Amino acid sequence: MPAYQNKKTKKWYFRTYADDPFGNRKQYERSGFETKKLALEAESIFKLDNKEVKTDTTFQELYDNYIEFKEFHLKSQSMRALKSRFENHILPYFKNYRIDKINEIVYLNWQKEIEKKNYKYKYNSSLHGAMVNILNYAIKFNYLKRNIAIDSGNFKRKDDLKKNVNFWSYEEYQRFIKVVNNNVYKALFDTLYYTGIREGEALALNWNDFKDNYYLDITKTISKESINNERIINTPKTANSVRKIKIDNELIKELNELKEFYKKFEGFEDNWFIFGGLKPLAPTTIGRKKDEYCKIAKVKKIRIHDFRHSHASLLLSQNVPITVISQRLGHSDINMTLNTYSHMIPKDEDKAVNILEHLKKTSNI
Repeated sequence: MPAYQNKKTKKWYFRTYADDPFGNRKQYERSGFETKKLALEAESIFKLDNKEVKTDTTFQELYDNYIEFKEFHLKSQSMRALKSRFENHILPYFKNYRIDKINEIVYLNWQKEIEKKNYKYKYNSSLHGAMVNILNYAIKFNYLKRNIAIDSGNFKRKDDLKKNVNFWSYEEYQRFIKVVNNNVYKALFDTLYYTGIREGEALALNWNDFKDNYYLDITKTISKESINNERIINTPKTANSVRKIKIDNELIKELNELKEFYKKFEGFEDNWFIFGGLKPLAPTTIGRKKDEYCKIAKVKKIRIHDFRHSHASLLLSQNVPITVISQRLGHSDINMTLNTYSHMIPKDEDKAVNILEHLKKTSNI
């Protein structure tokens, strides 16, 4: 899929071949694109719009075209998740089917196979969503006339137990952090526990994101994959993930002390990563060190992501409003926060009843 740049205008264009409405092979050119990426994306769409639809298209062929199309629209991390869903749970079942032969019975049988794996409803629903999207793509480009996934419906929600959110109590965290004898890792773990930011958001922080000494500016995240040994920095997970998080005085002091430690190194600049220096710490190393400290402190092992849950639990136990917690976590919707942590919110029905009784007794009406 080549694209070319006009040396005079600096605009990009593509040139490709396709059949005209009369079946004659012709060369087509489209120009005026600001970037190479936009030109390549336009070429991909042009090819799909002008592709002869085959009634014997297999699901594997559809998937290959779909992935080529989606690579222009998704970040690398999202692309990896999409491929994982298809390659692990969808393609093994559907790849050899002609897409026009996938009917309700075939689709429901696939759902039954997935349900045998005992995944949570949320994950099953994401697989169904992936099928809806790829078949919508097939309809858009004239492979199909109807979406069998929509017609068949989503997985049935089971009476799942409440979400098993793993976390440390404040006392457990104190036992853990007391054995951490490395100033960089201690600052990282404290930042994760006392702010609730995601691991990728923490590792993407540099000293420019801590300039006013009261807030951490969350404007980016770092992926677990790398190109030429360089980690990829992306925009955060959602628009709401871009946020300022106010931090407590003890954490401010700890981060300032860490900065003074870094200043002792030759060539220090504010664009150094807060947790790592010239390069951010590696997630695998962080996980290994965390497990070592858990063993020494004799506390249960939790995931790095569970530091985020622990932060939410800590604030909920202190009656911090759920709206504030949602903002700190960078959730796109307060319902996401409620769905995850509602069972951890202290039950204050007695307090509510006492307030109502007091109002009735003091009312003059």
